[in-house]
Amino acid sequence: MGQAPKPLTPTRSVLDYVGARIRHLRTACGLSQAELGEQLFVHRDLVRRIEIAERIPSNDFIARCDVALHADGSLTQLLPLIHRERLLRSYAGTKGECSAYRSSAADRPVLDWLMATPSTDRRPAVDDDTVTTAVAALANLRSQDHVHGAGVTYSRLAETLDGRLSSLAANAPQVATGMLELAGYDAVDLGVDGLAQQHYLRALALLTRSGDRVYGGYLVAVSLAHLALHCGDPQQALRLATAGIHGTNDHASPAVRAAFRIVLARAYARLGDEGACAAALLQVDADLARSRPSEEPAWIRYFGEADLADEKAHCFFDLGRYQLAHREAEIALTLLPPHRARRISIDTALRAAAHARVGELEQACAFARSAVDHAAGLVSFRTTHRIALMLAELQPSADVPEVREIVDYAHTTLKPLPAPA
Repeated sequence: MGQAPKPLTPTRSVLDYVGARIRHLRTACGLSQAELGEQLFVHRDLVRRIEIAERIPSNDFIARCDVALHADGSLTQLLPLIHRERLLRSYAGTKGECSAYRSSAADRPVLDWLMATPSTDRRPAVDDDTVTTAVAALANLRSQDHVHGAGVTYSRLAETLDGRLSSLAANAPQVATGMLELAGYDAVDLGVDGLAQQHYLRALALLTRSGDRVYGGYLVAVSLAHLALHCGDPQQALRLATAGIHGTNDHASPAVRAAFRIVLARAYARLGDEGACAAALLQVDADLARSRPSEEPAWIRYFGEADLADEKAHCFFDLGRYQLAHREAEIALTLLPPHRARRISIDTALRAAAHARVGELEQACAFARSAVDHAAGLVSFRTTHRIALMLAELQPSADVPEVREIVDYAHTTLKPLPAPA
C-alpha cells in the first residue's frame, strides 16, 4: 500500500503554491508522480520534492510540465515568480557582491548614516533648467508608475538617471535622491530586489553626504525596511525601522514618524507579536493626529489615511485578524484615488485572501476577479506576485467550479511578465 500524499500548504510561499498547482493538475490528469516523471524524463522523487516545495523547479521542468499537464501556459506564467524565489534562496546569507537582495548589504551604509553629522545647511533650491526638468520628469514618472506599473516606467527613469544624476547629485541632492528612491521602488515592482537595494543604498549614501538626516531616515526605516519585509526578513525590517526612528530623534515631523512606526508595526505583525504591533499602531494614530500637511516635507505628504488603512490591513492579515484586515482594506479602497491601480489591485487581492481564510468562498472569488481586472492594465511583478498569493489561498478549493474559473480568468487576463534580469 502506497503512502498517503503529504498535505500541502500552498499559501506558505510561491514555491508551495507552484507545487500544489502541479499536484492538482497531475491528479486531474490521472497521473502518478512516477508516470509524470516518465513523461518529463526525470525521477519521480524530483516530482515529489517539487510538489512539496523541497526543490526549486527549473525553467525546463516547468515548461515541459505545462505541456504534459495541459496547463495552457498557466505554469510558465509563474516562471518570473519562481526565478525570484531562486535568487532569494540561492543568495541568502552570502557575502560579497551579487545581484540578489542581501540583508547584510545595508548594515555598513546604515551605520555610516547613523554616525554622520546632520547638516544645518538648508541650501536654496537651484533655479536651473536641468533641475526644473528633472522635478517635472520625476512627478510624471511617479504618476505613470501608479497607473501602469514599473514595466512601463523604469526604462525611462533609468535613461533619466544615466543622463542627469551626477549634475543633480551636486546641485539638487534631494531631487537626485527622489529619482533613486523611485528607481528602487520600480525595481521592486519588476521583481529585481537586489537592484532595488542598490538604488536605495546609493540614495542613502547621497543623503549621508549631504547631511539630510530625516530623508535618510526615510530611506532606512521605510524604503529599505519595506524591501526587507518584501524579501521575507521581518527581523531586518524591525532593525531598520528602529534605526530610522532613533537616528532621526526629534528631527522627524509627525507624518514621518508615523511612516516609520507603521513599518515597525508591519514587522511586529509578521513576527506574530500582536501586542507590540498594536502599540506601534496606536503611536501611528497619535502621530498622524498631530500632523499638519502644510508643515510636512513634500516627499512624505502622500502618507495619509488611505496608506495607513492599507498598512493596517496587512498587519491584521499577518496576525490572523481577517475581519479587521478586510475592514481596513475596504477603507483603503474607498479612499484611494482611481489612478492608484496597483495599490487598488493589491488591496482587493488582500480582501479576497481574507475571505478565503474564513471560508467565504463566494466573496473571495468575487474580490479575486476584481483584483485581476484592476491588475490587467499593469506591467507589475508585485501585482502579479500578490495575485499568485491570492490564488494560493483558493488552491485548496481548486476543484470548485468558481475557483477554476477565477484561475483560468487570471491566466488569460494578466499580461505575461519578463523574467527579472
